Amino acid sequence: MRKQGTRAAGLVMAVVLTAAACSTKAAEEPAGGGNGDPSELATDFGVTEDTITLGILTDLTGPFAALSTAIVQGNELVYDKINADGGICDRQIELIIEDHGYDVQRAVQLYAQVEPDVLGMTQLIGSPMTTALLETITETEMVTAPASWASTLLENEYILMAGTTYDLEMINGLQYLVDEGIIADGDTIGALYVEGEYGANGFTGVEFAAEALGLEVVEATLKSTDTDATSVISQFAQAGVAAVTLTTTPTQTASAVGVAAQALPGIKFLGSNPTFSPGLLATPSAAALVENFLLTASALPFTADTPEMEQLRTEFAAEYPDEPGNGGVTYGYGVATIYSQILKTACDSGDMTRAGLLAALQQTDEAVTGVIAPLDFSQPGSPASREIYIAQPDVEAEGGLTIVKELFTTDLAQSYVAPAQS
Repeated sequence: MRKQGTRAAGLVMAVVLTAAACSTKAAEEPAGGGNGDPSELATDFGVTEDTITLGILTDLTGPFAALSTAIVQGNELVYDKINADGGICDRQIELIIEDHGYDVQRAVQLYAQVEPDVLGMTQLIGSPMTTALLETITETEMVTAPASWASTLLENEYILMAGTTYDLEMINGLQYLVDEGIIADGDTIGALYVEGEYGANGFTGVEFAAEALGLEVVEATLKSTDTDATSVISQFAQAGVAAVTLTTTPTQTASAVGVAAQALPGIKFLGSNPTFSPGLLATPSAAALVENFLLTASALPFTADTPEMEQLRTEFAAEYPDEPGNGGVTYGYGVATIYSQILKTACDSGDMTRAGLLAALQQTDEAVTGVIAPLDFSQPGSPASREIYIAQPDVEAEGGLTIVKELFTTDLAQSYVAPAQS
């Protein structure tokens, strides 16, 4: 059953998730969370005798709409299955889903509206939005899973970051380019990034890796609303760059790689995980992307050949037969699996208050989903993973990506300490 409603402004959906067809490791345990007694559960916000309500603040109409929609779908697959199997602590999971359109002020307003009604945030899209809310997240003791991987967010103990940070993606990725002979000591690289925490954090990793690997860097920025990277590529061409790093929106990625096909033929682009959307393969930049773009990510591409991904694809096709799958579905599925595991741990302890949920998060030293790199949340302030995959666009693959390098990390990434953590 799905219930929809509206709030004062914007696109708003209140979705009550019940029966569907999905399976996760977290959902295989008995309803009620194993040893926990649902009738004696300590609660405060978002938990009744029948329901556990979680919040989602996402971008369904802004620059990351395609990715965000897919993440929501992945979330829904997991919680649908859990509800069909009896819920957690004999309670059904309900989601309140709000669209902020990648607008910081709107996200802050929506958080204030949703906060009294939810136990936690199972999705919060956007580094700028999450950064603006960090103090409030602490004040409200809200375990929050941002679809954002800026290492600066890890200063907040309530952040559940299901993946590798942008700076580590760039460090691992640049080492990969060196190891593959694509760039070498003494080369100049271009670094294009969007203004804000997302882009700045990726560039922090670029700077660290460049110094260690003997690279010179020419940097340029775009606003999140910019769509044309022509002038930046001209700047990079004049500098004679050997490769370009991107921490940008998908539209900016298509522009940069497409323009470079003429201005910088054969130059490789290395993008952070949100830089790509499969819809880019329907643009004039498709051929250039296939030839010259590489993606760093800690979640598997949608077509990855593993049992867990085969199961996910089967369940996604059953629930969303007319929707295209992509890496956002993979991430959404993985992070909801992790969040549900933490809910079960809280249930087992008899404490599903916000404080109890934080304690459950910090007890989780091995979160294995099969679709995201293994994660360790037991050391607050540290990345839960330092591993990435390298993928490349593929017009024949559903989701538009295939793996070219399996999960790995580097000595350089292992030695790195983010400036905010030093």
